[in-house]
Amino acid sequence: MEQSKPMLATLSDLLAPLSFTEFLEAFRARKRMHIPASDPTRAEVLFSWHDVDTLLSKHVLDETVKLMRDGMLIPRQLYTSNKGRRLNTRVFHDLLPQGVSIVVDEVQRLVPQINQLCVAVERTMGIRTNANAYLSFAKGGAFKPHWDFMDVLVVQVYGTKQWRVWNPVVLYPVAESPSAKIDVSASSDQELELKPGDVFFLPRGEPHSAAVSEGCSVHLTIGLLSYTGIDFFDSLRKEAAKVPLLRMDLPRHSPNEQSRTHEAALKLQLHQLIDAASISQFLLEDDHSRSPALQTAVSSASPRMGDVLRLTLRRRVRFSDGVPDQRSWPVAIGGEIRDLSAASKDVLQWLFDHDPTTFQELHGGLTPRHGHDSIEAAIRELRRFGFLTVIPD
Repeated sequence: MEQSKPMLATLSDLLAPLSFTEFLEAFRARKRMHIPASDPTRAEVLFSWHDVDTLLSKHVLDETVKLMRDGMLIPRQLYTSNKGRRLNTRVFHDLLPQGVSIVVDEVQRLVPQINQLCVAVERTMGIRTNANAYLSFAKGGAFKPHWDFMDVLVVQVYGTKQWRVWNPVVLYPVAESPSAKIDVSASSDQELELKPGDVFFLPRGEPHSAAVSEGCSVHLTIGLLSYTGIDFFDSLRKEAAKVPLLRMDLPRHSPNEQSRTHEAALKLQLHQLIDAASISQFLLEDDHSRSPALQTAVSSASPRMGDVLRLTLRRRVRFSDGVPDQRSWPVAIGGEIRDLSAASKDVLQWLFDHDPTTFQELHGGLTPRHGHDSIEAAIRELRRFGFLTVIPD
């Protein structure tokens, strides 16, 4: 029996019924967007209660798992013993009804299907992603009103949460606001209730608060961390370090005329560096440097027709125009150059537009250009490089 595709495997799945084009317009305009769900259970495939129980049983004492209440970190010594190596289960569970939330940073590292979605989102947007999880079992929230330095896609999984959003205090912040002065007595610009399956896009820098009014709530935040002009300028430092003049001490104790001459020469050199710099090249080098997401090898056997294929690549690969019967195709991924076979190149290109897919669908899409054996060999090659994972039917 053929395995059905996950409901939330791609950014388009997450945004539905909104189109990606509509979302991209809102993203560029820095416009909030609430996408109500037609199916309240659709996000459960990302983070089921079984996943929650498994994560906490294995990782509750990890540094990435914290207990928070209104912006205050609950000290670990309150709910652990043996120097933090053993959980006091009774105390832990007693804290949760008191408005304490469980916060799991970088939850994509612990839950494969969240990781797969983050990879797909990053590959579509070309922007670095990560995900956090927030589990609340009583009234209140994990944080006081604050703003984030990244754009956020909020995915409500279980329960409901009340959100208040204010207009920005700082435009395009590059740091979080743990102690930001936000006038919570002022009327919020927007108030909304996120229900199960809903998605909410929140641009960076917009003060907000999220709180449970009753029952419990589980939601995910997928952070979209774009590069800024500051990051671009930081990249120039590597080039500047190659120039002897820019490595010289500034002439603090030199005569004025000598200082002015040095300053003029230094500014000229900086101008030359800036003029030679390219934003498109900077972003392209970032694409080439992004390593595939780590995946557990489920099986090394040849895929069956119903097995699901998923890319681990965080960015699309750009192939140069080749020549007829070209046998190998160099590709830069994770800072390394790999030579792919022609069949592997075609498999990769097909998957960029059909990820996730079944082996049967891939086989049909590439036949008769490549035979069955060539396609199987290409999948083995891509798996060996860590570009592809196969999920058995």
